[in-house]
Amino acid sequence: MTSDPAGKRKRPSLIWPVVIVFVTIFLMGLAAGYLDAMREAGKNAPPAAVGAGLALLAGMAAMGLYLRRVGKFWEGWSKRKRLYWISLAVAATIGVLSGILDRSGTSNPGDPLFGNGALSPAVAIALALLWAGGLAVLIPLYERSIDDHERQAYWRAGLAGYYAFIIPAPAWWVLHRAGLVPPVDAMLLFLAALLVNAAVYFWLKFR
Repeated sequence: MTSDPAGKRKRPSLIWPVVIVFVTIFLMGLAAGYLDAMREAGKNAPPAAVGAGLALLAGMAAMGLYLRRVGKFWEGWSKRKRLYWISLAVAATIGVLSGILDRSGTSNPGDPLFGNGALSPAVAIALALLWAGGLAVLIPLYERSIDDHERQAYWRAGLAGYYAFIIPAPAWWVLHRAGLVPPVDAMLLFLAALLVNAAVYFWLKFR
């Protein structure tokens, strides 16, 4: 994204935002694990997602206080630049929260993060709404905030990710029907397309 012309301003330290993010992630995992342990012990405790959500709200409040404290720096940013970074920050938050919710709702905590283990209905609904609703809002906001160079990178990376899905998916499907390979794993295809998308995007954006 094109940087806005601005006078010399003292940039706020990145240490506190990083600390807030990592402490929030740690507290979300700690709260979810503690509530899971209580429920497994037969005690009456709220779902793990409740504890993780409260920790996330506390982290968001801490980040809000920090941003307010350094508000003079952010005042020099244009509306588009603010929208750009807000959309990226919210997207990252959705990703972290999705991972924690997935861990809190699985029947076997030892399953991989992107595995196909069973989830509780409440967590599955929450994850579906968080992912679909969050992207439905964030994608248009992000597209409105980027310049022409980044938009071209975004579109071409999306096309590359699309090809990374439609080329192997039918081949895998027919091979499975012949009993030559395991069943098609939609999440594995999604992750492969996502990695291709990210690689092409970053190469075009920063080359």
